[in-house]
Amino acid sequence: MRRRVLLFLLVTSLSVCAQEGLRYRMQLWMHGDSQPLETRFRLQSIVGTRSHNRVQKPRMGGWHLEVDRDQGTPYAQAMLLARAERLLYLAGPAPQTRPEPISLRFGKRSLPVWSLEMPKGVHASTVLVEVSPGLLALCDFSARFERGDVDRVELHLEGLDSTARLAPAEAGTTLLSTLQSLAREAQQEAVSSVTVR
Repeated sequence: MRRRVLLFLLVTSLSVCAQEGLRYRMQLWMHGDSQPLETRFRLQSIVGTRSHNRVQKPRMGGWHLEVDRDQGTPYAQAMLLARAERLLYLAGPAPQTRPEPISLRFGKRSLPVWSLEMPKGVHASTVLVEVSPGLLALCDFSARFERGDVDRVELHLEGLDSTARLAPAEAGTTLLSTLQSLAREAQQEAVSSVTVR
């Protein structure tokens, strides 16, 4: 009897864990390809580790991306997830973010929308949503690239399950540094094209 109860609790806890987090769909078009590489994944929070020191400093956790194994090859999935990690946002408001007077509905929930200021020279658009008080997450990202192998990237929040355990991630503002990097590349290309002329 005790074994049955433990097994039931284990299965229940696993099913609850499987229903937590944010569900995303990513599409990536290479130059010259008409069909995109595509995958779906779930973003879940990882609890921050605690040190053995007497004075406990606040430590942020991370995030875990769980891919839908039914889509694409393992190589394509690994490549897409590596790119997705550089485009995600799971943190509080930043100086580049602004609240907007609109909301987006996901199922029964209505989430406030935040905009994100784009660096000069970056051909992208981004929408953030407030998934819990003071916690913003990426909702939509779309970008085009004139150079390199990648032509276009689309990343969309398709749904959210329980967000009770979601928390700001240590690398939660990775999207901001990625956009700054893209802006520097665009500036260097502009300078080099002027020099060539």
